[in-house]
Amino acid sequence: MKLSESKTGIDSGRFGYLAGCAAVLVLTVSGTAAAKDSTADGSALDNIIVTGTRISETMSDIPNSTTVIQLEDIEARGDAGVIDLLRNLPGVHVVQPSGQGGVARLFIRGGAQELTMILLDGIRVNDPNDTRGSAFDFSTLNTNDIERIEIVRGPQSAVYGSDALAGVINVISKGRADEIGGTVQLESGTESFYRGALEFSGPVGDSGDFSLRAATLDDGEPVDGTTFKSDSVAGKIAFAEEEKWDLRLFGRYSDNEGTAFPEDSGGFDLAVIRDTDRRTSRDVSVGMNGGVALSENWDLNLLATWYDHDTTFFSPGAAPGVRDGVPPNGADANLKRTNLAANAVVDIGDSIIATFGADYYKEDGFSDGFVEFFPGFVIPNAYKFDRTLVGYFGEVRYQSATGLTLLGSLRRDDPTDNPTDESGETTGKLGLLYDFNDQRTTIRANWGEGFKLPGFFALSSPLVGNPDLRPEKSKSVDVGITHRFMDKGLSATVTAFRNEYTDLIDFDSVQFRMLNRDEVTTKGVEMEMDYSIDENLNLYVQATYLDVSVKNSSVPLRQMPDWRGSVSVRWAPVQQWLLNASWLYVDETFDSAIPTGDLFLDSYHRVDATATWSPMASLDLVLAIDNILDKNYYEAIGFPSAGRRGRLGLRFRF
Repeated sequence: MKLSESKTGIDSGRFGYLAGCAAVLVLTVSGTAAAKDSTADGSALDNIIVTGTRISETMSDIPNSTTVIQLEDIEARGDAGVIDLLRNLPGVHVVQPSGQGGVARLFIRGGAQELTMILLDGIRVNDPNDTRGSAFDFSTLNTNDIERIEIVRGPQSAVYGSDALAGVINVISKGRADEIGGTVQLESGTESFYRGALEFSGPVGDSGDFSLRAATLDDGEPVDGTTFKSDSVAGKIAFAEEEKWDLRLFGRYSDNEGTAFPEDSGGFDLAVIRDTDRRTSRDVSVGMNGGVALSENWDLNLLATWYDHDTTFFSPGAAPGVRDGVPPNGADANLKRTNLAANAVVDIGDSIIATFGADYYKEDGFSDGFVEFFPGFVIPNAYKFDRTLVGYFGEVRYQSATGLTLLGSLRRDDPTDNPTDESGETTGKLGLLYDFNDQRTTIRANWGEGFKLPGFFALSSPLVGNPDLRPEKSKSVDVGITHRFMDKGLSATVTAFRNEYTDLIDFDSVQFRMLNRDEVTTKGVEMEMDYSIDENLNLYVQATYLDVSVKNSSVPLRQMPDWRGSVSVRWAPVQQWLLNASWLYVDETFDSAIPTGDLFLDSYHRVDATATWSPMASLDLVLAIDNILDKNYYEAIGFPSAGRRGRLGLRFRF
């Protein structure tokens, strides 16, 4: 760390219990599956729903700046957590001090995580009770559960409504299978790391399939004071009759607990109070989506989801230093969210597809919190809040035979308790894609608007809340070009972007309340190169330059590097071996902590590697080494990085 020039200030028993729960479900469903000797027709169940549009298509047919992490990428990388999967993406920066128990932050093109909509199988999981304004803890997701992750950069409120100012991340869990089978995954590592998963899937009759999973994770203690444990069970079942109808039911339960030094406390190195934050959470999500063909040109899609999120949090606070300290505080909080949606899709001729519909969101939340300003002097910080929104939306896509695609979206969101022009929000999005030069060159351009309603804590906290807060808003434009070389084995992409955020909500220490005050502009360039040298060797390189400015302020925003990039290599030297290695570089970043005030953190780089040996088709043995060079760096002041960690695992399919 160096001074800034700025003057401003599961163990096996737990896994056995989860596996037992999954086994009961497996026996129930597999009895149905075994009653039929034919398999499901996968084509009807394998629709690709690309995040950022309500028109079902492949990613290559839409203009959005989108990255997809596929299952083969997840298995080849062997990362310990979802946050690590996201580190090597263009336009995405993540900060997770000291391990999965720490408070993680994610930025898309400079927009903080609370400005990004997080979806889990299409279920919105942002938490408006969160003191940072609707964030989500990615540590609660086990990579063994995930089929793919779709990341859309740029505002998407014209599709999804509130929360999608900077982008959308949709995590899709594992689903369909053509035959009955399963997977057992076990992994152990240094610093008491442990991870396991059990999956069973297969067809149901001759028109459906199912998937059931149980997973557990113990991150050990990669840095003193930082721990995290998570258990989950999840399932999906789907039925379809090709070109007539389809129906999917899905659900997930997770239980999580973690410890870490308080944010801004100076972490393990500098915190005066040596007690750690303690947090637990419980998530329940269930949903249904499906569609029916009304005629040759008309389809109707339906969605219903429910999300229940419980959290308990206690912090010992942080002693005063260069900045004022934070008193001990804590809260028990709950969020319940119901979402209903319906939309019709109409095929208008050979080149135009349109959709229109409506959705309904109801959110109920409460927090029973406290702040202990002095020993024995405790002030309640409790509230209840609920809101209901109805959104009306439309989307049109034009696709010509000459390679031109135009995509437009328009949406109106109104609160049902006060449906006036002043209280509602109208957002739009336009996109262009043009393939030419024998599909070797693609140009993309996007313009979009976003908004985010204030979080429950910011509106309702009796200590710092402000009921007069306005929605945060954004406008964005990006232009990109992709060119494919060498019979399309090599592709290079450059995308320039600019985002303007207004009315951002922040805490004002003078007025001691939350206020709309910040106007932030982020602009930059994303660069990617993907080179398949041959069928056994692939090279991927990405880099992002980011420039962030705050109106009427010369102080940089925290934890946002100007430059970041990575190089990833995947190589199968012989048939049974797969090697994967990645190098990550992050430029210096500005940060601030209570013991030190403002500092610049040095740039850093790290290397991670994974080797997979498959001695038989049903068995993979995996060796992963995180931070293989044992680099010591800081993502936040006083929070040292985890050192070198080795992990050994197996994946057995039956």
